[in-house]
Amino acid sequence: MRMQRVLALVATMLAAGAAMAEDPEIGAVDEAVEPYLGKDTPGLGVLVMRDGEIIHLKGYGYADIAAETPVTRDSLFDLASVSKQMTAQAAMLQIEDGLYTPETEIATILPAFEDQPGEERALTVSDIVHHVSGLADYLDGNEELNYGAETTNAQVIEWLARQPLLRPPGTKFDYSNSGYLTLGSLVAAADGKKSLDDVLEERIFKPLGMTSSGLVTSSRIDENRQVTGYSGTGGKFDESYSPTVTEGDGNVITSLADLAKYEKALATNALLSEEATDKLFENGTYDDGSAIEEDGEGYGYGWSIATGKQNYATHSGSWMGTSTYYQRNLTSGVTVILLANGEDISLGDLAAEVEQAAGEE
Repeated sequence: MRMQRVLALVATMLAAGAAMAEDPEIGAVDEAVEPYLGKDTPGLGVLVMRDGEIIHLKGYGYADIAAETPVTRDSLFDLASVSKQMTAQAAMLQIEDGLYTPETEIATILPAFEDQPGEERALTVSDIVHHVSGLADYLDGNEELNYGAETTNAQVIEWLARQPLLRPPGTKFDYSNSGYLTLGSLVAAADGKKSLDDVLEERIFKPLGMTSSGLVTSSRIDENRQVTGYSGTGGKFDESYSPTVTEGDGNVITSLADLAKYEKALATNALLSEEATDKLFENGTYDDGSAIEEDGEGYGYGWSIATGKQNYATHSGSWMGTSTYYQRNLTSGVTVILLANGEDISLGDLAAEVEQAAGEE
């Protein structure tokens, strides 16, 4: 079944290539973007799709201010925490292949966790997927870890496995970069790969034709197409860039053009079965059976989940020199993806404005 879906997707992508060449635009989206451009971010990429079809794809402003390089459909952005959904989708692909289950104890795949301190139950895949693991935060600046630009997943995992859990697993939602870094290492180990990048390339990027996408360390990344990152607002920007090599919780580099292929695959169940795709957007639960709830939202496989008159799956990302936002309206089928090379812009409100503008078309 997986191969049939991939073959069907390849045919669809070939047909979509000609359509994408025209890059449809919606004037009302331009109007929504204009007040933010050059004030809150130097550059912005905007992709709007409906049921897997592009209805607006456009770059705005500068990828590099000094060189006056424009943002285009092929400009490369750091997704920051929006990368988490790709790590989680890779995990779901492995679950569908029967490599493990959500209830699998992570120590069976990552032996470093066999001696996790504490009296709590063992950590499971579901715990780290849904941010209920209780793992310590590796970004807190612990001197023993001495985390820096070249710190690897293996080094972080070794440190995490020695730290007592902050709380019993399955009892409280606590957004955890440590959990998704651990998930990235688990996904790589389950496929017998050295790096999460190898798994994403084999299971997602290559089948979808996402030829420009990879983790920050990937040889596939064309640095000449990568945007320059900035901090600042009010039209005053300074260059900002702080790359790291850790995987799972961030560091996917990609473009609007590649994300159009990724979103189409989600909308058409091209990589996963319909049942497995739907599970990506299902809220997780605590050990007592109650649904995850934090500020009115739940959490699925790398997606914040909000239910109401319309159901949404969203995720934001922010790091040095980048801000990103991915919003899927699960009710209407409209998706908005925003990629900015300004780290201080807040994109949630703009995503709502862009969605509304697209609905006026």
